[in-house]
Amino acid sequence: MSGSRLVRSSQDLARLMQEGYAVRIVNGFLVVNDIPFVDEAAQVQWGSFLCPLDLSGDTTAPPSTHVMCFVGGVPRDKNGRPIDGLVNDGVERWSASPDLTATCGFSQKKPDGNYTDFYEKVTYYAAMVAGPAQAVDPGATPFTFKPVETDEDDGVFVYVDTYSSRAGITELNALLAVKKVVIIGLGGTGSYLLDLLAKTPAVTLHLYDGDFLRSHNAFRAPGAASIDDLRAPMKKVDYYERMYSAMRRGIKPHPVNVTAENVNEILDANFVFLAMDTGPDKEAIIKALTAHGVPFIDTGVGLSRDGNGVNGQIRITTSTPARTDHIERDGLISYFAGDHADYDTNLQVAELNALTANLAVLRYKKLLRFYADTEDERHTVYALDSNDLHNRYGTSEANAEDDSCEQPLASEADDAA
Repeated sequence: MSGSRLVRSSQDLARLMQEGYAVRIVNGFLVVNDIPFVDEAAQVQWGSFLCPLDLSGDTTAPPSTHVMCFVGGVPRDKNGRPIDGLVNDGVERWSASPDLTATCGFSQKKPDGNYTDFYEKVTYYAAMVAGPAQAVDPGATPFTFKPVETDEDDGVFVYVDTYSSRAGITELNALLAVKKVVIIGLGGTGSYLLDLLAKTPAVTLHLYDGDFLRSHNAFRAPGAASIDDLRAPMKKVDYYERMYSAMRRGIKPHPVNVTAENVNEILDANFVFLAMDTGPDKEAIIKALTAHGVPFIDTGVGLSRDGNGVNGQIRITTSTPARTDHIERDGLISYFAGDHADYDTNLQVAELNALTANLAVLRYKKLLRFYADTEDERHTVYALDSNDLHNRYGTSEANAEDDSCEQPLASEADDAA
């Protein structure tokens, strides 16, 4: 049997393979190759079934949709005429990769209810598509007994990413396969940055923080640290590496703070997120990143308590190789206590740390062209009391730098191409 974990542990996929179907797993999709079909000229051709997998851990779950897509043509009956009720032009045409993009979709429900598993779904559609082909050529069969091919062991995730395939964003998600992403600081904002970035296909996530995990950290971080975790004691980076390695590979803990002395370690990064305190080291880091053309986002949370409750602002400031002048020119980032008093307090709240991280990751994904981006703003401030979000240094602003020559940030997909 194939070395695929998923096929070994899923009876329906194992049964398909045992009967001879050419099963593949690609980017969270089930692909069944070598399906004979009749084209409009009444000739036998070969295509593939394509549908997103539904998983429960490392085994398949019952299919959530009766829809199936087909790659390679539009199946017809033995005379080359449309098969009644098979093709539905209204269904989404899925794509697992550029060479696995559907040419048509089927929407056939079982008369007695939903498909119980993927074996039943594949064989039901195979009878409708391959049957006419066998009427033309009795030797046309989908039973090729080829070994299962899968990419599930090659990616960063411990289990197959069926979210992207179900959402129809597999190709967009590939834009996020950045080789080296660095997070400096694993406090409130940094831990939420990790939580979001861990769910992207970034090849490596390098975590820098020299502090231990303490009780106050647990109350403004994702997840729920146990009392044993807090008693250990454990470095923050080691705790988060253990937590997120349950889901993905490529998390690299560095139990040290980034300083002017070791900043060279991160200058080969494809992107850096800063969630650290003010100080001379922060200034040295940002100047080094800017000088070496390393794109980064700096985050700030500035809160205080007044007569109306907690108030203040949160900030994200973005720098890319072609657009760095606004960083130094307008003093947007504080390096020393007192530069921006709003950001020097230690009052932080989980939801505002999470919001800061979400704004930063949204900006990052816009730079990678995952999200649509009209303004390409480089500085965002959220005012808590008024609920206002202020953007500056966008492409429509009069004093914005000319970024007409700037290219999307490099990802693993770009490098592979």
